[in-house]
Amino acid sequence: MAPPRILLLAGSTAPASPASRLTAAFAREIAFLDGEATLIALADYPLPQFDADRAETSLPGAVQKLRGLLRGHSAVFLATPSLAGGMPALLRNALEWLRPLGGRPRGEAAPLFALAAASDDDISAAAALADLERIIARGFGATLVGGGLAVGQASLAFDAQGRLDDPNLAAALQALARELVHASRRLAPEI
Repeated sequence: MAPPRILLLAGSTAPASPASRLTAAFAREIAFLDGEATLIALADYPLPQFDADRAETSLPGAVQKLRGLLRGHSAVFLATPSLAGGMPALLRNALEWLRPLGGRPRGEAAPLFALAAASDDDISAAAALADLERIIARGFGATLVGGGLAVGQASLAFDAQGRLDDPNLAAALQALARELVHASRRLAPEI
């Protein structure tokens, strides 16, 4: 059986942001579990502001590329920073472009997502995670795997190698990666 392909995306364009570091740490866990991690950056896919009236008539090239990436992977990991207790507009805009307009086609399997949020306080991380969960569950009709991970004090949460310092958070990240890889393997079509 081929390794599950997991698409990873941080909701920040800054490579050193806590959300980006959390995504990189998750990529290492996927590789350790013999999964194939594809780490992409929103900065590489500039998107105009979403307009539902125009979205049905023409899709920007970056949206077409991102949708192709989504379809080509077994599952997705998203990590969002917190901005005013929710996800930032940059990520929200990208998700608006990527969600299936009119819902998921009948008979198409629900996509698998694992989610995380990073903030400098626990309450904001939990609020951003809840915001992301709502959008992914409703807007994408996705199956959420692992219950999500909220990382507070995120700017201080990583060691020099980019690993989570707190053993409980590190274990939670490992468990989330295991659950996503397991679900991807379990739901993969037999070839």
